[in-house]
Amino acid sequence: MVPKDRKIRVVVADDSRTALRAVCSYLQFEGQFEIVGTASDGLSALHQAERFRPDLVLMDLSMPQMTGLEAATQLRKSFRDLRILIFTELNGLSLRAACLQSGADGFVEKAACRKDSWRKCAGFLLTIRE
Repeated sequence: MVPKDRKIRVVVADDSRTALRAVCSYLQFEGQFEIVGTASDGLSALHQAERFRPDLVLMDLSMPQMTGLEAATQLRKSFRDLRILIFTELNGLSLRAACLQSGADGFVEKAACRKDSWRKCAGFLLTIRE
């Protein structure tokens, strides 16, 4: 849990520079998040989490070197209290189940974030607070 008097520390990972910038811009606009690291692949996301010890890792499912699923599994083994949210262009119940089984706390379709704005996504992210 994150105290209400400090920002939620986040590592964001996506192999699309456009998506990475968009997510970071939204989180900074929201005002309750501090981007402590970014990554363009799953292995780098893992290293960023080890280095910065964020409250949350927000990462794409499909990335080079290590997928979001693989990274979530490793992150969960190393950081039990870390919140992990996987977001992707893909959809499907079996994919959602695989994400949750890998250790992720949530799964969000990128299309849903665009359609419903990031408010719904931010609502999930803010559940980290006490």
